[in-house]
Amino acid sequence: MRHSEFRPALVFAAFVLAIGCSSGPIQVSTRTSGFETALAPFADGFAVAWYDQRDGNAEIYMRLLDAEGQPAGPERRLTSSSEDSYEASIEQFADGIAIGWYEQSSTGMQTAKLGLWSRDGANRWMHSFLGGTRNPVVQASAKGIFCAWVQAEAECHEAVFGGWWDGSGKPLSAAIRLGPASKTTWNLNAAIDGNGVGWVVYDAEAETRASEVYIARADGIASGAVRLTNDDNAPSKYPDLAIAAAGRAALSWQDERDGNVEVYLVVGSLTDLTGEIDARSRRVTNTPGESNGAYLSWNGDRLGLAWSDKMSGQHDVHVASFDANGMMREPQRQITNTSAWSLVRAIRPDRAGFALSWTEYVPPSVEVREGTSQVFFEKIP
Repeated sequence: MRHSEFRPALVFAAFVLAIGCSSGPIQVSTRTSGFETALAPFADGFAVAWYDQRDGNAEIYMRLLDAEGQPAGPERRLTSSSEDSYEASIEQFADGIAIGWYEQSSTGMQTAKLGLWSRDGANRWMHSFLGGTRNPVVQASAKGIFCAWVQAEAECHEAVFGGWWDGSGKPLSAAIRLGPASKTTWNLNAAIDGNGVGWVVYDAEAETRASEVYIARADGIASGAVRLTNDDNAPSKYPDLAIAAAGRAALSWQDERDGNVEVYLVVGSLTDLTGEIDARSRRVTNTPGESNGAYLSWNGDRLGLAWSDKMSGQHDVHVASFDANGMMREPQRQITNTSAWSLVRAIRPDRAGFALSWTEYVPPSVEVREGTSQVFFEKIP
């Protein structure tokens, strides 16, 4: 991808028109090539990661923010290789930052990576997966670092695998196969329950007419993923899962079953996520444009949901919050209103509210994978 120059001040100034904001957005990246953000909270602030092409190829960058979201250090380049590095997933682990990402060579070979960094950007260890792996997602607990990824198999098949690592980079057990995937499987998401068990959600065309949503329990037993959405020939994509301390679970995804891309939500217990859930889900959005990129986070008994809605030719970030039973607590709010495409990638708990990170993407044409982009952050009460 090649990116043309634009003046970032014009994008930032447009945020004056944003609706429902608190203190306003904070620009995290200083170049026009920041894509696919990830966000991790600390007791005293946040870490934001993204991939950046300022050095001629895609590399993973990270920047620390203080408790108010202001930059607390420089932008730090974490990777350095001849391959492109994409789609960072980050979590706090002890006093460091666990990051999963994948590299892609000029021939298209993809290799998932997992590593641990100090907050000052010093790498402690790095693990390379087999060739033909991609899209790792990380979660962390006192037990260690949980990682799930997509892995190529024989006869052009793909599957989702998961495993645990300790703080020194040593595998705690052999990786297990969680379920079938497909070439259309991207953006895995994961959560850890109160018993320390890792859960993974993803979409796949696995003997279905279109992509459907699956959930897998990574407890050391290869029991197989469970399909959650109907095989109805309408794509169900990009699920996210959040598990509260009290055991409440929330699942969001985008679905085309009503003829348009809309965001859907299910809130209940983990035991409710054992079969087809379409009839138990609620449709959150109802707009003529597509609604996509739905991400979830619990803060106590309050559930935050963030997504991007394309209503005026470009995408804008929206948020809504729900109670522990999935009932909306207040009307949804539009966070951005710019000429750029505001593409949300992360929502995390913050005090009594939530923190968001997203990218402001400016395409030069209708080609989605061209253009310039910057990373932004905002706290939502």
